[in-house]
Amino acid sequence: MSMLATSGIGAALLTVSALVLNKRTEKNTETREAPQSVSLVIPAHNEEASLAQTIRSCKEQTYPIDQIIVVADNCSDRTAEIARRMGAVVIEGQGGSKASAQNLALPRITSDAVVALDADATLSPDAVELMMATLRKGSVGTCTAARPKDTSTIYSQYRTFYHAIANGWVRPLQDSLGRQMVLSGMANCHRMDVLRAVGGFPNDNITEDFNLTWTLHRRAHPIAFTAGAFVYTQEPTSLPELLSQMHRWTAGFAQTMGRHRAPLIDGPSLIVVGSQILDGVIGGIALLSLPHYLVRHGVARGLRTWWSPLWVVIMMASVGVATRQLGWRTTAKCLPGWVIMQSLTGPLIAWWLFREWVLGRHLTTWTGRHGCRPALTPMPRSRKTALTLAGATAAALGSLAVLQRRARAGHA
Repeated sequence: MSMLATSGIGAALLTVSALVLNKRTEKNTETREAPQSVSLVIPAHNEEASLAQTIRSCKEQTYPIDQIIVVADNCSDRTAEIARRMGAVVIEGQGGSKASAQNLALPRITSDAVVALDADATLSPDAVELMMATLRKGSVGTCTAARPKDTSTIYSQYRTFYHAIANGWVRPLQDSLGRQMVLSGMANCHRMDVLRAVGGFPNDNITEDFNLTWTLHRRAHPIAFTAGAFVYTQEPTSLPELLSQMHRWTAGFAQTMGRHRAPLIDGPSLIVVGSQILDGVIGGIALLSLPHYLVRHGVARGLRTWWSPLWVVIMMASVGVATRQLGWRTTAKCLPGWVIMQSLTGPLIAWWLFREWVLGRHLTTWTGRHGCRPALTPMPRSRKTALTLAGATAAALGSLAVLQRRARAGHA
């Protein structure tokens, strides 16, 4: 989900709140011994094209790695063969989900910490070293900053700009409030003792990283973002693939927020979650109004007047943050793609949240895992009854209001 959607209200709320309620601390509040050793786990389903490069980036780390474990999950290609040839420990199984695949590796790990890494991603050489330093400061979990491997398509341009804003603005503010929204599953690092205590990577909704992050928040474990560490990601190469991925992330966010009642944990949680929802929902609905507004006011005048002053300020700040992260050339290259894709995905995010929270239809599978078709749970009967009654009541009240206006007009 992109916080910086069309309204800008959530972005402003998060920024002001983080400046006022800064909870960042460098003190080590943990009484347990600081972690020293680390292993790497790579869940992989038919990743023969990218796996060698991923393992190579793990072997080039400046921090010593105890072992690299590849979980070849229901593979029908050469994933396991390539992993063995490159010296990784290979577990072949049928986990069925990313979380269950990662959990297959946990009994093999004797290290103090574990890094979970996507099989189509690569790490910057000092990524593990920097994440372990974050753990030694007292956090039980952390994640890297993300950056796409290239900017050759509109989809990777969109994601490059998106990640730049997250890395340079959103995540540092969430750190200030002590409430990272998600320790991204692309590359995250956890203390093994804490991970085992919470039952491993949770497998009861569609995004294990959102779920694990808020499990740790709920149990008052400190987590943090490691800004200097990078994971380089392989972004979608088609619109259906991008939308499928974003649908999963949005649905996982919605399911996790409901499961953990995340906004109700404390004030910082309410601010972090609320800022996402405000810009995701209000921005999405606002984008739906744009075509009608342009028809009514004309394209030239409409484009000049539709954007709110707050959104213009947020947009200018976003470009500034992206330029600092990427340089002006890459920012200029990626900005048009971000605007186009944000305009497309904004309304879809609002719809996916509505379907999860209001209609009660939850995404349970997605097309990116094992070739599964996306599946939604049916709407619960109780939800259908409640929505029908609410709709009938609203229609009756609307009709009554119309009759009252006509009656007043007749008396006049």
